[in-house]
Amino acid sequence: MGSDRQDKALREFKHILQDLVFLFRTSTGAETAYLCWVNKLREQFVWETDSTVVPNIMFHDRIQFDHFYLNEYKDITEPVLLTTEVDIPKASLKHYFDFVPVNQVVLIPFVNKGETVAITVLESEKVTSFEKIQNTILAYNNALVNVLNTYLEVVDLHEEQKEWEEYEQILNLLDYKMHRVDLIKKSLDSIQGFLSQGGASFITKGMDSWNVVMNSEGAVKPLSLGLQLEEKSLCYEALEKGESIFAMHFNNTPKRVSSKEKLVEGASYAIPVLINDRRQGVIVAFDQDPLVFKEAVKHKMSNLGRITSLNIQSVGKKSADEDLFTNQYGAFIPDLWEKTINCEVKRTSPNVHTWFGLISPENLSSLRTRFRLDDLHRLQKDTVSLLNPSNFGINGYVGFNSDYVYTFIIQSEQEDAVEQWLSAVHTQTNSGITMSDGNNVEISFKAGYTLLNPEYSDCHEVLTAAKKALDNAVKNEEATLVQI
Repeated sequence: MGSDRQDKALREFKHILQDLVFLFRTSTGAETAYLCWVNKLREQFVWETDSTVVPNIMFHDRIQFDHFYLNEYKDITEPVLLTTEVDIPKASLKHYFDFVPVNQVVLIPFVNKGETVAITVLESEKVTSFEKIQNTILAYNNALVNVLNTYLEVVDLHEEQKEWEEYEQILNLLDYKMHRVDLIKKSLDSIQGFLSQGGASFITKGMDSWNVVMNSEGAVKPLSLGLQLEEKSLCYEALEKGESIFAMHFNNTPKRVSSKEKLVEGASYAIPVLINDRRQGVIVAFDQDPLVFKEAVKHKMSNLGRITSLNIQSVGKKSADEDLFTNQYGAFIPDLWEKTINCEVKRTSPNVHTWFGLISPENLSSLRTRFRLDDLHRLQKDTVSLLNPSNFGINGYVGFNSDYVYTFIIQSEQEDAVEQWLSAVHTQTNSGITMSDGNNVEISFKAGYTLLNPEYSDCHEVLTAAKKALDNAVKNEEATLVQI
């Protein structure tokens, strides 16, 4: 319906131009009048309309600058009067054939935003003084300006209306029946649609810290998965205040999430995710071009975050005091890390490596025999906190797969990041760990992992490879890497 209205407005605009050119010709007594657009990008004059009583004339739809006499006058900003065989040769008026019944040419430029975008031409056999037609030229030019500005306003209003209609369709996709992780991902990908040189990331709480856990699918230079939130960052401020905050980055500040970020350019917009008045996460949108963040765009982004929060809240089964994206042990839920892996297998970056794996206590049987159920629950919670890669200066996070079997995602530019993490965990647990209740527990881990690459199609294949690697690690008594 909107497209039909725009087409109708365009047709009416063209009819008005035809009528204007006709009236202009007849009011000046000229035999021929035409209007052509000056397309400097393609270096062409593009014909819009013409009016003539001369039989031996033929116009092209478009003609290259250097093939037409108007080329010398394409940048004029004031009307110009030319006399043939004095200012221009008749032979240059190539749109006539057999003979050229023209002694005088008048050029009237149409200037928009300081640039000549169109030229109206009067060609007549009779020579007339410029003063005699000056008022007619002025009236024609004023009418042309008003008509064009009105048309552009109609088109802009239509585009703006269409833009909001499309936005409403995006909001309708945020179905409250969706899982909370699906709602977050849909929101990230929807925000990505406003960003051409950036992306959107989600930071939430788990493993006793706040970390980046998911990026939009089309993100350019996304934040590292597992990057830990620090104070004096944009996202920390948004969480602390409970409101959206916009910032432009000057001299590499402020940081979006962490001081470990490298060069930070452009601008960012942090949007807290509030569920039952509790801060469950923050979405940060970023782009190298600060001009992307117009007020209307920021409104759309923050409204997406608000609708996402309300939809999650409407079906929330957890209490207001619980974290929505982790299980009881603080490990991120499968829905989250599965969606993240599905996204990351589609992303290719030669400088960034992403590993997925499984890790489990090696002496599980003795632990189950030694401790009561309450102690085992406490042990699992303490284990998740212990394994947090951020504790060892490595970007990554730990998820839940099944009791005592945890998933992990490590993302780094260093090719041995997983080995560094596992070595640090081994050193940390070499003489046992002190649990939150003060007891010392001897514990060691086995891990199997795989490096993500384009050969994997989805999370299921990645998880299968990680399980195979863990089985090999248990048999071989060492951590195992599976490559495909």
